Amino acid sequence: MAWIIAEGTVERPGDNYRSCHRVSIYQSKNKNKENYDEIVSLLDHFKLKYSTYSSVGLGSAVERLRIDAKSSKTIHDWFKTRDNIHFIPECLVNMSQRQSQLFLETYLRADGIEDCKIATTDPELLNGLQIIAVNAGYGFTVRERKPTIGKKIIYILRLIKHRETYIQKVKKIKYDGVVWCPTTENETVVARRNGKVFITGNCPFTNVTLDLKPASTFANQSVIIGGSPQKETYSEFEEEMKMLDKAFYTTMIKGDKSGRPFSFPIPTINITPDFPWNDPALDPLFEASAKYGINYFANYVNSDMKPEDARSMCCRLRLDMTQLSNRGGGGLFGSGSLTGSIGVVTINLPRIGYLSKTKKEFFERLEKMMEIAKESLEIKRKTIEDFTLKGLYPYSKYYLSGVKKARGQYFANHFSTIGICGMNEALLNFMGEDIGSKKGRMFTIEVMDFMRSILVKYQSETNNLYNLEATPAESTAYRLAQKDRKIYPDIITLGTKKVPYYTNSTQLPVNYTDDIFEEIKLQDDIQCKYTGGTVEHIFVGEELSDIETVKSLVRKIFENNRLPYITITPTFSICPTHGYIAGKHFHCPKCAIEQPCEVYSRVVGYLRPVSQWNEGKQQEFKDRKEFKKSLFK
Repeated sequence: MAWIIAEGTVERPGDNYRSCHRVSIYQSKNKNKENYDEIVSLLDHFKLKYSTYSSVGLGSAVERLRIDAKSSKTIHDWFKTRDNIHFIPECLVNMSQRQSQLFLETYLRADGIEDCKIATTDPELLNGLQIIAVNAGYGFTVRERKPTIGKKIIYILRLIKHRETYIQKVKKIKYDGVVWCPTTENETVVARRNGKVFITGNCPFTNVTLDLKPASTFANQSVIIGGSPQKETYSEFEEEMKMLDKAFYTTMIKGDKSGRPFSFPIPTINITPDFPWNDPALDPLFEASAKYGINYFANYVNSDMKPEDARSMCCRLRLDMTQLSNRGGGGLFGSGSLTGSIGVVTINLPRIGYLSKTKKEFFERLEKMMEIAKESLEIKRKTIEDFTLKGLYPYSKYYLSGVKKARGQYFANHFSTIGICGMNEALLNFMGEDIGSKKGRMFTIEVMDFMRSILVKYQSETNNLYNLEATPAESTAYRLAQKDRKIYPDIITLGTKKVPYYTNSTQLPVNYTDDIFEEIKLQDDIQCKYTGGTVEHIFVGEELSDIETVKSLVRKIFENNRLPYITITPTFSICPTHGYIAGKHFHCPKCAIEQPCEVYSRVVGYLRPVSQWNEGKQQEFKDRKEFKKSLFK
């Protein structure tokens, strides 16, 4: 079929031919004898009858292998059409890797350039060839070229067949450790960026909240086994919950074969007044925080909320379930499992601060930006709802069907989220004060109270849920600062002139203090103003080897502050030879020959090698002060 698609033609009804749509294949018998012989052999193998005709083109003679009407019909059956043979039919899409490779090797012989390139003006054929390339395990690029004759764009598909770009087969290896499997056969993602096609299988961004005992909302409900309620209730399975938590953290502490951490899922631990601090079954939990900084801790000690009142959705988004209590929609535990955020719009506060001369002007500009954010989120909500109705989100459509029945919309229980970035720099530009000053903190709280009041108004106007989030701004904090610097060269940013960035949300600058309790004192009132989530990251220089230090720190913070959400984030390194090494080491201190290491820390919400961060976040990492561990105990 590769020869037919690349070198074949279909006769059209006209003066010269009847309407039999006979197929012909052209090949030079002298110049490409090996190809010609292979085509003849294949035609004979499939018992396809043909006649041969010689013609002279712009070079050597070309043989035309004209297939008879009956045999042509067989070929049309393969393509499921008699009008076209220059596309990839369905039967070729599901070939094995070896078959796909054989097809492409043959196609390159027929119509290839430089043994690795295929040129076509047909987008449909291009897409089909790309599918086969993926199935073959090849990497490839696609480039467009302007035509020298005619108007059709020429697409150049370049296959990359060297070893590094193959999808490697799974092989047996000797390995002593925890066996884990984060993927299934159907989780591979094929993507194309800047013409380069690559195959990836990254774990999804997931968050799990691990309870240490059954929550009151379902403690007395019957457990379900095989789809049927049992006489036992969830309250009877506390020991099994501990077993599951222990197994989970044993795996997380081990990391992968190279000692790298598992970035996902991100676990959230609810700290309540009756938290069993001295239970040895929980030691792996705190060991994971000491080694990798995996856990997020939620404060229900100094809070008027209970664990069942909130849902942690990602690296900081937390949704207030009390706002959903009367909205309906079912779900396993009421409406709590049927919520989320439609999307987040982040407001650039430093630009507002730079452009505003008075407090009145500041709030006018802020409200105008919030109106734009609201309009954007309302449009997105309508668009997603429309897409769901049309079947583009089949799983969500099924999952949210109860909400649709109760509320008339699938996403009625989803929040519209507005976030903020760069409050510290907004203050510096507007009033010459940083967010750690008394005036700066007072104005910050005034801004957040103003935004909360506007969001209440939006909820009343739209009958949709709105909340205020401390936007993670992994790339936004850098991108906004870059754009503002170009437009307003004298605007105040952090970082350097070449690599500017803004502080995340209403956080203190990363180099403000090395005293964690000073930071918490300055942030406590501010962070409690968020209705959609925030987090305080406690950056330490290296692994906290004593898990009692982790326990003591978390307990002390939550018993004396209202701060809703924290992480403890050590910096660590991964050597290709020695694996995990505590602390920041760009080169391995153990290797006899200097070898580069991956340095890991938390980029706002999740663990990644620092080398993979954007330039702004890398500059922030350089500026970052680490908190004194002597104060933790």
